[in-house]
Amino acid sequence: MFSPVLNTKPGSKASFFGFSDVQFLGIMLVISGALYYCLTESTSTLLVAIAIPLCLYHRAYIFPMLLTVSLCQGALQEAQVTGSGTTQDVSYAETLIIAALSPILFYDLTTQRSRIIPFRFVIFYAIFFYFVYQGLFVYYQHPENYLRLEIPSARYAAVLHSIIKSIKILFYLFFLRVLINYPAEKNIRMLELTRRFIPFILIVLAINLLVNGRSQSGVGYTGTIQMGDAHHGSFTAQLCAMSIYCFITLFKPKVSIITRGFAFAAIAAVGVSIMLMGSRNGLLSFALVCGIGFFIHLKNKSLGFQFTMVVLAIIAATITIILSLNSPTVQRAIYMTETRGGGDRVYYWKAGAKALSENPVFGMGGDESASQGAVAAFAPPGVQDKVMHNTYMEMAVEYGIFGGIFYIILVVFALTWGYRLYRYALAKKELVITAPAISYLILMVAAIFISDIWDTAIWYNLSMVLALAIQLVYDKYIHKRRVNRRLTYAESVAM
Repeated sequence: MFSPVLNTKPGSKASFFGFSDVQFLGIMLVISGALYYCLTESTSTLLVAIAIPLCLYHRAYIFPMLLTVSLCQGALQEAQVTGSGTTQDVSYAETLIIAALSPILFYDLTTQRSRIIPFRFVIFYAIFFYFVYQGLFVYYQHPENYLRLEIPSARYAAVLHSIIKSIKILFYLFFLRVLINYPAEKNIRMLELTRRFIPFILIVLAINLLVNGRSQSGVGYTGTIQMGDAHHGSFTAQLCAMSIYCFITLFKPKVSIITRGFAFAAIAAVGVSIMLMGSRNGLLSFALVCGIGFFIHLKNKSLGFQFTMVVLAIIAATITIILSLNSPTVQRAIYMTETRGGGDRVYYWKAGAKALSENPVFGMGGDESASQGAVAAFAPPGVQDKVMHNTYMEMAVEYGIFGGIFYIILVVFALTWGYRLYRYALAKKELVITAPAISYLILMVAAIFISDIWDTAIWYNLSMVLALAIQLVYDKYIHKRRVNRRLTYAESVAM
């Protein structure tokens, strides 16, 4: 059964100190403590162990726990980059939690009604599955991909990576199937719990960064702080994608002042983390989520409310800019722009374009080492061999021009259904419904500057967007198209 805190009727104001809230706070304190312990001790075992009874107790915890592990995996200090140069050797936290939760999800699927995923959604997963093995075949047609690796045996790593990628695609499709077979109300309650859940995670991560983060400096900037071996561009983008739930809480009617204040503290924690980590991509993502967070709450509101919110937004932005002028992130952004001409990303993109021009149809092979090989081959001397730092470009370089076009079509397809969900959420006055779509949008904008084809946070949000679209708006739009076609045909016959 749903916990009392989730049974609150939409629009009603729950007491922050009621029994249900004390129960929820107790659970979140345990999760927060476990998360902090895992971050400091470089292990994901305790967090995964807690996820199992928690999700058995209530399925609504599945989505926020998956997002939490996806966000924190790179921050675990046991995640280190291998000398093979093929990929990041992560902590396996995501693999563990997927393995732990899959039996629970399978049980739910076998004991509930079995609704089939519409073909127009399934086809994207099937094509992606095909590209994985096309990319593996092409990879070994380019010996330069693996002959340059420091560890000779790493040449076979692409096989293992492709198998893992294909298994993940099957899991994401399976996860989508489970979600659409839950009642729509249950998925919405899952998002409501996520809204209450996220501030605890963001605040704990900020505390860990301040207490345990390692100082790192570079030419032209000093004092950045890093957490574990997290790639700061991807990590900060995920922070911003999750913080949209805090904006929804901040502006949600009939929410207690303490809850609202806690959401504001989480947003501030994200801002402080980004200003310390030196991530220009995080800075862009934070500006984007703040803009969207304000914008979505101005629709269908009075002119007076809109004017007040715009004035408050300008004041908040001004204060934030003044406080951030001397931050490591702003210093690094200014240095990279004025002195380095944008940084090495420009060389990565040019190298990717050159590699694509020479291998336009099938690319260079579906593995990160192929993208690194493209940089090594076509970037100027002295540029470090790294991936494209552009998800769309990397998809094209590794899988060919058709792979790149397919990926863009997938993103547009998902955002189209996300926009339809946004309109539905406005009509129902339940903006939490649109949170996964906004998170997905933020991650895909950030993907212009980082390589995140296989970032699980993207896929989890994609699954939730498509599941809600199928449950809430799919029939309406499909039926509308059929009706329009009939009317057009009738009119043409009448003429």
